[in-house]
Formats: sequence, structure tokens, C-alpha cells
Amino acid sequence: MVDHSDGSDTTRLLNDQPRVKVLKYILIVFTIILTRLLFGYDRGAIGGASLGLLEKGILTDAQYSELVSLPIFLAVAGGLFGGFLQNIRGRKVSMVFSALTYGLGLIFCVMLENPSYALLFIGRSLSNFGFGMGHVTSLVYLLELTPQYMRGKVLVANQLVKPFGNSISGLVNLAISKTLSSSRWRLMLGSSILPCVLQLLLIIPIPMSFKWLYTKDKLAESRKEADKLYKDLTSQQYRKLLDINKDEDSTSISSSTSIQLTKKRPSKLNVSVVRRMVIVAVGLIIVGQVGGFSAVMYYSVQIGHTSGIVDGDDSTGAFLVSEGIFVANFIGVLISLLVIERLGRRKLLLISQIGTICSIALVVAAIAMVDSMAMKDNPWPKVVNPDCLVSTCTLCVAQPACGFCSVNTSLGSTGFCIDGNATRSISDRCEDHGGEYCSSDCHSGSNTFLIVALLLFVIYFSIGLAPIPFVIAAEIFPQHLRDIFTSISISTYYSMTAIVTLVFGELYPLIGMEYVFVIFGILTCLGFLFVVFLVPETKDYTPETMHELFTRPWCCSGSVEYQSISQNESEEDVRA
Repeated sequence: MVDHSDGSDTTRLLNDQPRVKVLKYILIVFTIILTRLLFGYDRGAIGGASLGLLEKGILTDAQYSELVSLPIFLAVAGGLFGGFLQNIRGRKVSMVFSALTYGLGLIFCVMLENPSYALLFIGRSLSNFGFGMGHVTSLVYLLELTPQYMRGKVLVANQLVKPFGNSISGLVNLAISKTLSSSRWRLMLGSSILPCVLQLLLIIPIPMSFKWLYTKDKLAESRKEADKLYKDLTSQQYRKLLDINKDEDSTSISSSTSIQLTKKRPSKLNVSVVRRMVIVAVGLIIVGQVGGFSAVMYYSVQIGHTSGIVDGDDSTGAFLVSEGIFVANFIGVLISLLVIERLGRRKLLLISQIGTICSIALVVAAIAMVDSMAMKDNPWPKVVNPDCLVSTCTLCVAQPACGFCSVNTSLGSTGFCIDGNATRSISDRCEDHGGEYCSSDCHSGSNTFLIVALLLFVIYFSIGLAPIPFVIAAEIFPQHLRDIFTSISISTYYSMTAIVTLVFGELYPLIGMEYVFVIFGILTCLGFLFVVFLVPETKDYTPETMHELFTRPWCCSGSVEYQSISQNESEEDVRA
């Protein structure tokens, strides 16, 4: 019989949960997630600095494309090194090293007014190496310091601060552009040093990971660090934080000064189970990147130019479009933070993917409307440069040597793609024929529709595809496998970010933004099938019981029936 005198099982389970010291915990989480805020701020800063770097001739368009894509491969190495370093020296040491590495790279970038491409490349490579280290360390650090009932929200909050950093840097870029000049790229990029220094100052007093100390046989230190973070922590709650079941050892943990606990030996998982965990974690990271989100974020300022919200040489409109994209990213992740524990990881992913696919369709339609309304005639017959012999306006403005010449006729507004020559510039040639020169945008009534469609794409992507892959990649692996496989997942993320960003920069001038988004849409559809058939719901499982989800048939990973049975069995084990 079930005794109901003490209230429901749910209430009893919640009352048994370890409780954090709120103010101290908030400060610790804030310090750790500054790593991701710095990454977001840097991404926005380099996007804003791009205008000055290009205007001053420090970089060409091709060099900028390489600068925001190729150094990201160093983040791959940083993620792998971070997994090694945090396992040997601890999470705190790894975070300090990542912040110092980023700061050194930033100094390389901004110490000269007109740096060489090689110096900028070295600086960005060092910064990205630091990002890779910090990313994998922040995920593992947060997971190990956070109780299960707060896990999803805290890990999503780690992703939320990235678009928040994007938004802050966007406002800083706009302020510098309006008060000084868009060419003041050193101020835009150099302002990234502020969150970096703040993290280095705040990280000094925060506790080490008690779970990591436990795995290193430092049992007394482990309990001492746990007591710094949790209030009135009992032996049973401490066991629960360490994912130790009653039958795994016969000794006890009495207090921080009296420890009689033999280190738990990690359970051996079936190789096929571990393989499936890796496939799901790495696969989700890939699915989250092939939708093109990273490319949109890195090229947000350029997209602002192409959208037509720009007037002549004034860059304010481009910064406003970029800032709108960053804010949409923040709103999407904030929605995820509010509903993740109620809807779960899997359902949120599916909602995000459906919305992203629909938004991509709107983006493609908007680009097609821009091209059809802005460029109804064939290219100008006097064009000499073969790059300007294109059939659409968006392809025209994507070419550095070409410009769109808008002409009002009795039949309406139309235009031509033209080039310059040795004696006359593109602008002069356009004005000679009574046209209005548009160097980087298409004057079309559908420009606003394009911006709205892009913002919807960012919001829907940010609800699930942006944060959830990192949540699942961090929480599905048990303690003894977490360092290596989380670092592999994060390294995959940076590899895919570099590939997608580089491919976008190369394909955009060749086939146009419309067909690039068609490719993103097809890949997102394939990712939807991956989630439907292979990704289970992980919300109600601890890292040490997560393997139960990967023993069922592949095709049943997302089955409601299997999820319900597994969840009921897990709850019965907890009550026992």
C-alpha cells in the first residue's frame, strides 16, 4: 500500500532536492556564462569592425570571409585541448586559461592602426582557440555545479547570454558609428576586452567542481566545495549530486570534516550505447549548424546592406538590421529558457525545426520578390566585367566590382547591373543614364518583407536549434565520459561553424542568397528527420541513468510509448 500521509511523491521528491545558496550560485553562474557572453560580444564586434576594415582597405572581401571562418578551426583544437586540460587541472584552471588566450589574441588584432592580414589572422586564431576551451569548460562546469531540477534552464541560460552579448556589441558599434565613424574598427573590436577582464576578476573566488575533485580522489575537498555552494547539504543529497546510488558503496559521507567514502568506480557502458550517445550528440550539433544560422550572424551587417535598409554611405541602417537580428536571437533563446522544463528538449527541437523550415521558405520567397521587382530587364549591354553579367539584383550587389543602377521608367522601377571603367566610376556611369546608383542593395518594395522573414528565421532557430543541442550534448554522458565527448561535440560545433560560414561566403556571390537559403532549407528538413527518429527526450534523467534511453531500437528513440515506460521505471527507481 502507498502511504499518502506525507503528501504526494512529487512534493517529497522536490523537498529532497539539494538547495543552492542563491546569491552565491547566481554569481558563480554569471561568472561561468561570461565565456559565452564574450563569444557573442566578439561575434558582433568583428561584424561591426568589418565595415572599417573594408573601407580602409585593410582587408578585401575575400580576406574578411577567410578571417571570420578559417580561424574558427582553431576553436576545434581549443575544444579538444580544453577537454584535456579541464580533466587534468580542473574546470576553473581551464576557464582562466581560455580567457587569457582570448585576451592575447585581441591584443594582436587591435594593437596597430593598420595591421597586416597575417597579424589579424594570428590574433583571431588565438581568440578562437580560447573560445573553444571556454565553451566546453563552461558547459561541463555548469552541469556539475547545478542540481538536476535546474539543469535545463541553466544550460539554456548559458546560450542566452551569447545573443545578449551580440546585442550589446551591436549597440556599441552603432554608438561608435554615429558619434565617431564606422571606420573606428579598433574601438569596436577592442571593447571586447571589458567582459574578458571582468571574468578574470570574478573567477578567483568561485569554488572548484566538487564532482571533478571526487573523480580525482580528493574526497574531503569535494565535500568542502559542495558545502560552499549548497546550504544544509545532507549526506543523501550529496550522494545524489554525485549520482551515487545506495547500493554502489556501503560507506557513508558524514560531513565535510569526516569522510568515509570509497570512490565509486565508473560503470562500464556497452560500446553500442556509447556510440549511439555520440551519434546523437554530434549529430544534433551538425543539425544545428547546417541551417545556416552562424552565417547569418557573422554576415549580419552585410545582410543589412543587401536588404536595402541603407542610404548611400550611411551605415546606420546596416547596424540597425544587424542589431535586429541579434535581438531576435536573444528573444528566441529566452523563450526556450522559459519553456524548456515544461515542454522538454525534443518537443522544443521539433517546434524550432518546423518554424525554421517555414521561415526559410519565406526568406526565399522574399528574395525572389526583391529580384523580380528590382531587375526586370537583362543586364546592361555595355557591361565589360564578366562578374556583372548576372540576371538578378542580389547577385549583382554581391559582386565587389558591380553595382545596381535603378532607373524609373513609365513602366515602373527597373534597373541594370553595371560596372566601372578606367575613366568613369559605376556611380558616374549610372548617373549619366539618369539612374540612381545602389552600391550594395536593391531598391525594392519587398526589402522589408525580406527583413521580417530573416528575423522570423532567427527567432525560430533560436528557440530550439541554437541552445538544445548543447544541452543534450552536455547532459547525456556520464561523469567518466563527459570531458572527452563534450569536447568532441564542441569541436564539431566549431568545425561546422567554420565550414558553413566559409561556404556561405563563397556561394553567396556565385549563386545568390536565394539558392543558399534553399540549401539551408533542404538540410534542415533532413535534420528534422534525424530528430524525429533518433533523438529521445532527456529531461527526466540523470547523466548516470541516461544510458537507458539508448538501449531501445533506433526507430523508437522518439516513441511516446517508450518514453512513458522508461520515465515510469526511472521514477520508480527514485522512489525505491
